Amino acid sequence: MNVSFTVAACGPDTINSSATETMPTVIISQTIVPAKGFIDITGSEFTPNANVTSHLLQPDGSEFPYLPILTNNNGEFTHEIDTLLLLVGIHELWVVDDTIGVSSNIVRFEVTREQE
Repeated sequence: MNVSFTVAACGPDTINSSATETMPTVIISQTIVPAKGFIDITGSEFTPNANVTSHLLQPDGSEFPYLPILTNNNGEFTHEIDTLLLLVGIHELWVVDDTIGVSSNIVRFEVTREQE
């Protein structure tokens, strides 16, 4: 007797898999910036017209207060960071799509002391 069957994956990793096929992505305008500078952040592949939350880990291990951002109808956003309030050193930034609970890639940038 020949019996064949198909096993389908199920569970939290497979729910809404089409929504997570392309991962939310953030890019930054530069990786080294002076203490009195600006960095532009661009996000894409997030849920359209929805809230995302930006996270910024500082060099001392503390996290800067979360920043809510609203995406446009293409699931994109832009934001400018003023580095004046940031610590000197390497920072890590990522953004979470609040609708699907998926994090973007992590980008790193360094805030440096200004040259006198």
